[in-house]
Amino acid sequence: MKQRVTIDGPETGQQNMLLDLALHEEVRSGDLLAGLRFYSWQPWCVSLGKHQDRERLNQRELKRLHFDVVHRPTGGRAVLHANEVTYCVCMPLPDASKAQLVYGAIHDMLYGILSSLARDLVHASLTMDLRTHYNANQSLGQACFSSHAKSEILWSNKKVVGSAQRVMDDVLLQHGSILCGAGHEQLAKILTQTSDEADRVQSALGNASATLSQAANRDVTIDDVLSAAARHKDTLCDTLAEITSLVVGAES
Repeated sequence: MKQRVTIDGPETGQQNMLLDLALHEEVRSGDLLAGLRFYSWQPWCVSLGKHQDRERLNQRELKRLHFDVVHRPTGGRAVLHANEVTYCVCMPLPDASKAQLVYGAIHDMLYGILSSLARDLVHASLTMDLRTHYNANQSLGQACFSSHAKSEILWSNKKVVGSAQRVMDDVLLQHGSILCGAGHEQLAKILTQTSDEADRVQSALGNASATLSQAANRDVTIDDVLSAAARHKDTLCDTLAEITSLVVGAES
């Protein structure tokens, strides 16, 4: 039994979620100590947190833009998986109170890779939370990149990686979206019903989120991120084992 890092190609929303749940099952069954998967989406896909209502989305815009829609097994809020790379981590977590510790440790692990692509990134613990400015029942409150959690990867005080967690059967599943370039801000058209509201939400998302391309002042592509992950695969495996050992006392 050991840890595994996988670099996958683009898949549909449904297939990506099935693969993530299969990874979760490998860890739950004891066939795998911990797993980390990187992948992208084709077509672009809106993923909703487990408890978000698909019927609240703008169905006309979904059809016009040809976006896929899927529910994630994790919590959190809506993400448009466009010009980005998604990661999925699964590991044992019998003590759910350690979930925030794992959240920060995983972001620290990712920061080590992403900072090689954009040196001005910051991995910081924050007290600021933009959710104090927005009601979660409103359109902006449904967007993942509208707020900061306690441990985030940032550029210019804007979120570059948005993550969500869920513990199922004593196994943590953590998803995260790594923004490479523009595209995710079109989520505003899906979360709203009028053009004025869409403009307001899109502006707010732009003020709260940033891409690796912005941070690097050059074009950072999906392939760039996946290639960086592949180059650091051995280090990622070792770090994944260390995080698991930290929270459950497992041996790599």
